[in-house]
Amino acid sequence: MSAFASCGARLSIAAILATQLPLPANAQSASAGSDESASGIESVVVTARRREESLQDVPVAISALTADQLQTQNVRTLEDMTAFAPNIKVNAGRATSSTINAYIRGVGQNDPLWGFEPGVGIYIDDVYIARPQGALLDVYDVERIEVLRGPQGTLYGKNTIAGAIKYVTRDIATSEPTLNVSATGGSYNQREIKVGGSIPVVDEHIFLGAAVAYLRRDGYGEIVDDGRARLYNRVGQDVSDKDVLAARANATFVWGDSSRLRILADTVQDNSNATGGQRLNNLTAAGIFHPRLNHRYDQRTDMPVDRDRFINKGVAATYTQTLTDALDLKLVGAYREGDGRQFIDFDELNANLFQVPAQYSDDQTSGEAQLTYTSDRVKGVAGVYYFTGQAEGAFDASLGSLGLTSLTKGSVDTDSIAVYFDTTWSLTDRLNLNVGARWNEDDKEARVFVAQYRGVLAPDATLFDENNLPPGFSLVAVQSNYTNDRSFSNVSPRLGMDFRLDDDLMLYFSYAQGFKSGGFDMRGNQLANPTTVNGYDAETADNFEVGMKSTWFEDTLQLNLTAFYTPYEDIQITTQQFVLLNGNPTNATAVLNAGKQVNQGVELETMWRPLSALTLVLNVGYLDAEFEEFFTACPTPTPGCRLDISGLNQPINSPDWTTFLGATYEWSLGAGDMTLHAGYQYRSATKVANTTASITDQDAYDILDLGIAYTTADERWRFAVDGKNILDEEYRVAGYDFGAVGPTGGFSQIGFYGPPRTVSVTATYRY
Repeated sequence: MSAFASCGARLSIAAILATQLPLPANAQSASAGSDESASGIESVVVTARRREESLQDVPVAISALTADQLQTQNVRTLEDMTAFAPNIKVNAGRATSSTINAYIRGVGQNDPLWGFEPGVGIYIDDVYIARPQGALLDVYDVERIEVLRGPQGTLYGKNTIAGAIKYVTRDIATSEPTLNVSATGGSYNQREIKVGGSIPVVDEHIFLGAAVAYLRRDGYGEIVDDGRARLYNRVGQDVSDKDVLAARANATFVWGDSSRLRILADTVQDNSNATGGQRLNNLTAAGIFHPRLNHRYDQRTDMPVDRDRFINKGVAATYTQTLTDALDLKLVGAYREGDGRQFIDFDELNANLFQVPAQYSDDQTSGEAQLTYTSDRVKGVAGVYYFTGQAEGAFDASLGSLGLTSLTKGSVDTDSIAVYFDTTWSLTDRLNLNVGARWNEDDKEARVFVAQYRGVLAPDATLFDENNLPPGFSLVAVQSNYTNDRSFSNVSPRLGMDFRLDDDLMLYFSYAQGFKSGGFDMRGNQLANPTTVNGYDAETADNFEVGMKSTWFEDTLQLNLTAFYTPYEDIQITTQQFVLLNGNPTNATAVLNAGKQVNQGVELETMWRPLSALTLVLNVGYLDAEFEEFFTACPTPTPGCRLDISGLNQPINSPDWTTFLGATYEWSLGAGDMTLHAGYQYRSATKVANTTASITDQDAYDILDLGIAYTTADERWRFAVDGKNILDEEYRVAGYDFGAVGPTGGFSQIGFYGPPRTVSVTATYRY
């Protein structure tokens, strides 16, 4: 069957089943009534502009799902949000289970090394999460999730050059006690329990709440026995499993007419085994032929897979007070820290060709003071933001066949301050002028150490220190050893207008700038590239956007349309190549301000309720992303020598088309309601690795999800059966490509895959 015919057949399945599509960035459908006439779509309140507004009133490309929608669509982690907004991609980072790799409109950050800045900002409530480790959040006790597409530099600051994802937790300040308990069992021995609740301790003044999620699942793959695996007693060990314990505590204090203090503490402990990747090429090493494994999740390795660990925790306090009828104050303070270790087998063999044990830690402290002004003609927000943090880590890169091991270690200290404002001026009853700007300055100090040693690590070895070498190790060369600092300043303006032709149709255009901070390459090799000590520059983007937000047919159809043009300057791209230094193969990584990238496209989000029982959703994203300049180092590193390979490469994670089609049908059954839902998503061919033509690149693929749920009349009990990827589509979401051959005889060409077909059963009790 042709690819076109297959796509058409699957679309037909989705349409015939009349299933529910995740609501796009729009509204929450009202519950179905008993009559067959269509009823209107209720709006969703969002805080995209740091104040509460209906989503349909915000002249910004934004998608949002409420708590009920998240439950109906079986959204279990931020990764599942990929389906529900056009031109986005969220997945676990390469060889990890809880490190987020987020791209919006073909822009993000593929490398989670300490010191590198993300391209998509992740927020828990009003707190920016600076590092991707541990940021692939599980969904529990949540009020909604918002996805803001396009640069958000004015209100959200640095590192939102592609957009932002906001994880908004549940407000517990209610007069009645609440309790929500769910238990899930499913494929691969999935067993999950989520418990959340709150209680008013002093009526209308003191509220306490807590939530915990225990999330476990066996692995999608296992360690394959090829003789050597048995030597290390690892045959059959799970890879790509899940073992996460997450918890959150909330204390809210209310006094006077408008004063509120909310204290939120959370922790995530991820004890999952390593994520298995499939070696994509055959290899003969040390006279042994290693064919590519048939199962996409199985793995060969002689490294431990059960020692990957990550823990992240934090506390935040938010104080709000109404100062006058027009002026409100908000103060936010937060502290977060994380720590982890990982064993990465780049060769995916039971032999040491290229192996890396690594460890990482970070901490951050942030504070923000914000004033919101509201009058008949002017609405706006202004604030001051401060951030200080440190990210540090170390890893050993062991090339066993050459008898060489490299140690890389270092840290980056960051102090950041910003001042911003964003206002909406009502020029007439229908015409608004939107003006804003943000000044940001980053001060960074980096310490980088890279050295190469003669010697090979044992498979179970942990990191060593340059002052305490393992037995038999000797220094070959110190390749980097420096401390340097730089400052990066930026002013990100925003200018736009929105005009309401009538109460149901708004047109808007806007210009906004995004800013991704510069920094230092923690792997930088002074011997191969002396200029690495100077770091790399900031990346900037100018976003031009026109859009329409509309409702039709007595609020039964929502149709939102966005067109954008975004040129990026000084794009930051990590390139890696192995070169000979003094006769020894050396990884000469470089983070380059590689040149220029232009993204342009169109995004359509629709929701239609032709009947009160039926909701249909269609999201379509078209993206044309290309490099205008892509400079990389010459094959033989030479100071000042760069090659433009823009014609040979394209941006990663930027498929031309992303489509989501779905439906929800609800009807009364006995003493309750049944809900049938389905969602179909299609993504065109996607480049996965920052190389020219690569075996890791992913062809077009499509995914079909189905589910059915029964809710009792009092809405206390809900029973659901959900299937994800029911056609068991095989698709790569990440990969490594160091080339098919190299100094070791064979380098890493590995693909990491999205989840297989899974089915789960969930029972939920709500009080």
